[in-house]
Amino acid sequence: MSENVEFLARLLKTGARAYAAYAAGELIESRSDAVEGLGPDPFAAWQSWLAVRVEELGAAVAAEQPGLFTSQVHWAKAVSAARGVSVEHFRAGLAGLRGVLAKELPETVRPLAIRYLDEALAAFDQQPTDVSARLLPDTPQRQLASTYLLALLEGDRRRASRMILDAVDRPQAVRDVYLQVLLRAQKELGRMWLTGEINVAEEHFASHTTKMVMGQVLCRAEFERPVGKTVLAAAVAGNRHDIGLCAVADFFEMAGWRTIQLGADVPTSDLVQAVECFEVDLVALSASLSVQIDTVKTAIRAVRSGRRGSAVKILAGGLAFANADNLAVQVGADGYGADPDEAVSVGRRLVGLLPEDDG
Repeated sequence: MSENVEFLARLLKTGARAYAAYAAGELIESRSDAVEGLGPDPFAAWQSWLAVRVEELGAAVAAEQPGLFTSQVHWAKAVSAARGVSVEHFRAGLAGLRGVLAKELPETVRPLAIRYLDEALAAFDQQPTDVSARLLPDTPQRQLASTYLLALLEGDRRRASRMILDAVDRPQAVRDVYLQVLLRAQKELGRMWLTGEINVAEEHFASHTTKMVMGQVLCRAEFERPVGKTVLAAAVAGNRHDIGLCAVADFFEMAGWRTIQLGADVPTSDLVQAVECFEVDLVALSASLSVQIDTVKTAIRAVRSGRRGSAVKILAGGLAFANADNLAVQVGADGYGADPDEAVSVGRRLVGLLPEDDG
């Protein structure tokens, strides 16, 4: 990363709310109807919304991937529309940000930020991201996922647990239940929260129930013989979403690995201590948002500088890496896993396990 790129990324991160405040004020002043449907403090709502876009811009700049910011803008546009926010107001807000950054950023880094914003604005009218319901009951497993999600939203965790346990009629069914039922239902739950169809309390209840169910299901799995390797799974600091990470850890455990699951929002210093304490062979790091990519980079550097830095391999995953080719390796990881199966496969390769070594 060049000095200018690093400098710009830092400016955008630290100045996000200030830049957003200027843009929000100009938006509300120029478009009186931009305040509709945003509660008692429309300025604060727009400032928060636009500040996230500035932080995402900074993350894309740091990763040196303009397409990452464009994809985030497409997603935000779709979510804002689902929440009843005018797409044209969102476009005007982005254009306002462009104007603010053109005035406020130093000349040495201004063109880079403007280029990223111009690319996103140029692609603004392209096919929108689909945030409609995707959990269609068109197969028995998806039907189960839909019924399970309904039980969660009705607040009946006993019924939700029982229908999943009843579906695990043999050890080989555990992986399918994770991939085709639990994770599909969780993905739909996340979509519903983003689009405002459910509230935070409903999302929290459902997510905690799914973690409970995963623990129950794991007890019925068939475990391969030990491979003599240890994996540590952690969501980086700031990432409070760890259900996908839990699934990855469970798949490693089923594959014969000793698994150390640290869960969500793990401080970097504690992560390094755990790597050394448990003599870890592989670290699986998760980030759900693009603004957490820099935290992943920091965590990787810290692990590399630790006592086991030369021995441990690092695997990155999570939604933050889903739309950016080779980004995981670019920030210092040894590999990327898009789902639990791929994570285990890549992890085996990274630590040198051959097929005959792991059963």
